Amino acid sequence: QGKLDCDYEYLGERTLKNMERPVRLYRLRVDGRSSAQLTRRRAGLLAAMAVTLALAAGSVWLGVTSGWNSIGPLFTGNEFTRNVELGARPTIAVLPFQSQNTDPERDYLADGLTQDIINALGRFSALTVISWNAVFPYQNKPASPGEIARSLAVRYQVEGTVRRVDDRLRVAAQLVDAGGRVLWSARFDEAMIDIFALQDKITSQIAGALAIGVTQIEQRRVLAKPTESLAAYDYVLRARPALQRPTRANNAEARALLRHAIELDPNYAAAYAALAETYHLAASMGWAESPIAYLGRAEELALKALRLDDSEVRARVILGHIHLFRQQYREAQTEIDRALTINPNDAQGLAGRGTVLLWLGQTDAAIGALEQAQRIDPELNGVDRFALSLAYYLRRRYPAAIEQAELNLRTASSVNSSRIVLAAAYAQNDQAEDAARVVTMIRRVFPTFDPHEFGTKLLKSADLDHLRDGMRKAGLYPGTGDPLPDQKMNR
Repeated sequence: QGKLDCDYEYLGERTLKNMERPVRLYRLRVDGRSSAQLTRRRAGLLAAMAVTLALAAGSVWLGVTSGWNSIGPLFTGNEFTRNVELGARPTIAVLPFQSQNTDPERDYLADGLTQDIINALGRFSALTVISWNAVFPYQNKPASPGEIARSLAVRYQVEGTVRRVDDRLRVAAQLVDAGGRVLWSARFDEAMIDIFALQDKITSQIAGALAIGVTQIEQRRVLAKPTESLAAYDYVLRARPALQRPTRANNAEARALLRHAIELDPNYAAAYAALAETYHLAASMGWAESPIAYLGRAEELALKALRLDDSEVRARVILGHIHLFRQQYREAQTEIDRALTINPNDAQGLAGRGTVLLWLGQTDAAIGALEQAQRIDPELNGVDRFALSLAYYLRRRYPAAIEQAELNLRTASSVNSSRIVLAAAYAQNDQAEDAARVVTMIRRVFPTFDPHEFGTKLLKSADLDHLRDGMRKAGLYPGTGDPLPDQKMNR
């Protein structure tokens, strides 16, 4: 209303062919002018409106004809108009599916199903999907839909239960809004061998209930069956918790499990990508005797994953980080952009974009991307949280830099780079005693640290100067007031 030189005339409800219920019809009126008189911009807007209305109508038709327990379109009247005008994307949290098995050893199956639904929905660009790490705290925490909506800032929630009976899997799932209103619900009973078909059904029906238009090509990509081997899938599921809580021991455990998965299915792209991640994490966290060799192995595995499935997001993110390590910024940006084209909601992809922008000197844009990643996944990994703390430091937001660095060291104590940013931020924030305490720790746990080399990936000389100023104030340079080699300053 008020945006175009046109108005609408309500024609009433009409009965249409193949439709069980009457449909409300409207006529679009354009001041009596012919379409040839419309400007190109207005014509484009009208076309976009037509597509939007078609998608909305399609979703209602799907809800009517499929027999789902849907109560109609998710947006009505002015609310729908506001969301279309603002370009707002519906935000959804897939809560951990509750296992109804008495054997706790089988709980990982419910967790794995939840994570796969999150990943599948995350590939729909019209949705913002909250990560597994953000919803995991609600696994055994009773909370109302309203409380969860406020806490996670989401509009919709998926919840469900999983029960394994002999060789069959029984799943109940429903989609609710912030008020607890059930928008869709369904029950599934599938043979365990058809677990991938089960995932397809759940994700495609949730997507339909959210009125998302998906092309056939996109839908085939999103719902692609990951492997024919249920046993290989089982090993990948078991490796996920170890990857999500990275320690040296967990990293080794995940690597062993993923190797088993690949032995069972040598064409399992997701297993190769996850195995590449274990090598990349080991090199980044200081767990590798030869980081260069480990990064080379990570690259080899990531490329293998992409040869098997070029839509494997994790493999592209890992390649982006490897290119960044080699200071191949253009290649890094290309891989991260490809990952986000496939899944715009991938937290590691968004964080990877922020990290690339950080080293390129685009600090504000880097913070925006990293904060968006943190919004989706509050438990950023050690590499990404270090990037966020450094970005805050370069923006002179020292308390925020300190907060992120301290949090990183509590959850990933081997990220020595965070100690360095923490010491510099303390020094710039006039917390000399805290800075001295951290410097003492750095010299004890990181005796080979070279302040002249740290941060040289920063392309903007002013950023590097500011980082070195903080390190000097903290006392990280050997001796007082040691000059910096001129040849290092512009690296």
